[in-house]
Amino acid sequence: MGKQDKRGSCIYLLRQCFLTASVAINIIAHGCVIGFSAILIPSLRRPESHIQVTTSEESWIASVIGFALIVGNFIITPLMDTLGRKRSHLLTILPILSGWFLLLMVNSVAGLITARFLQGVSMGMLGPLGSIIIGEMTDPKSRGAFLTSVSLSLTIGVMFSHGMGTYVSWEQNALLCSFITFTSLLLIIYNPESPSWLISKGRIKEGEEVFFWLRGRGPDQESEFENMVAAQRMQRKSSVIDQELPLKVKAKRFFAYLRSTSRKPEFYKPIIIMFLLYTMFQFAGINVISSYAMDIIHKVVGPDANAKFLMVMLDIERLICNILAVFLMKTLKRRTLLFCSGAICVFSYIGKSCYVYAKQNDMLPFDNQWIPIALIGLYLCSLTVGISSIPFAISGEIFPLEYRGLGGGISVLALSLNFFIAVKSFPVLNNAVGLPITYLMYAGVVVLCLSIIYFMLPETKDRTLQEIEDSFRGLSPRDIKSAEPLNGLNNGEMRRCSSHILY
Repeated sequence: MGKQDKRGSCIYLLRQCFLTASVAINIIAHGCVIGFSAILIPSLRRPESHIQVTTSEESWIASVIGFALIVGNFIITPLMDTLGRKRSHLLTILPILSGWFLLLMVNSVAGLITARFLQGVSMGMLGPLGSIIIGEMTDPKSRGAFLTSVSLSLTIGVMFSHGMGTYVSWEQNALLCSFITFTSLLLIIYNPESPSWLISKGRIKEGEEVFFWLRGRGPDQESEFENMVAAQRMQRKSSVIDQELPLKVKAKRFFAYLRSTSRKPEFYKPIIIMFLLYTMFQFAGINVISSYAMDIIHKVVGPDANAKFLMVMLDIERLICNILAVFLMKTLKRRTLLFCSGAICVFSYIGKSCYVYAKQNDMLPFDNQWIPIALIGLYLCSLTVGISSIPFAISGEIFPLEYRGLGGGISVLALSLNFFIAVKSFPVLNNAVGLPITYLMYAGVVVLCLSIIYFMLPETKDRTLQEIEDSFRGLSPRDIKSAEPLNGLNNGEMRRCSSHILY
């Protein structure tokens, strides 16, 4: 069996790749949504455009996605635990497809905002769900690389939308992007259900079949599966699952459950960490530069810059750095990668701020376009390599199974709300206090978040989800070992008991 598993390990890896691809392609379509405003808004400014917009309406078209994300978060939080991961994933397709087709039919600003809102709802639904699906169904040793595909897919989507926008109209661009969503739908149909969710519903046999179908059967996999089942059985014993109780009693117990749960460190600590990571992610500016790429290039580099060409070149750089991030996620610790990239991001923010300030006040000894281009390139590299990949990787790792849907849904509110605040406030702050001060304010938010995260975030690389869950509970490996039965799980060995025997 061991030889067969080793020979067939490539098959299990391909199965995990197929499952990840269904999530990744769906996220590519969401990347298209983020990058689409950078093509749509300049097109609407043209005199020949059949839809005319004001500056305020432009910011709403770009930022309404962030507000819609919150709606999507509320929708998906109960669904992923009641309907399951697969059916919830299928439901994310409907709003984004409707949004793409609505964009092709509307002829007013209200219609554009409505279409973008629908797409944002879909993004809000997939936000917590995508990382949970990948985190639950992939091997711990490859999980970091698979989870990095979330940010990689967003990059590909933004690049596709920007690239197509330089050659075709925004209407044709919307039509092309809709085909990406349809491709994802076809892949999701053939996905299995998450074994973690099946086990949480008491469907142990089905969960076992899917788990070993995805991961293979070996000592490590069997131990991980047994630990997961044991933890979930203990949880079900202390819950009211499958009990016939009046609705009033169930509601009362549910709120009591929330009160007691909110005091548990394995619940509130991951939520706080993800709130800070998502806030840092948005104010680092990855969606700001995706939404206002050409405007930022004109402001930083100069009005004579070839903004469309530079936008596509930056997207290509972002793609290369995302591929590099997959390798770095496999080799470097999560904390190392996060804080190194965060430091570079802050340095780039300060550099761009000083350069723009000096340029606006004629303090530059010479005006060279390569300096601001290099600063933007360094900034985008820091965002892509660590800041945009780590939060999505961590979100699929740190939530205990019992609270994975609830905790993921609550924490991703920070992603949604800060998406709206960062994208909506950027043009307002730029006009009110100028680009240099805006960059310094955003850098300050990043520094504050990183400072708190430094003391709270544990290292998750190469650890099973159960080990991470136990660390938040304050259980050390020695504590877990002492709680095992005297006859060990592996090899049937008797474990020495160090406590006194009382007769």
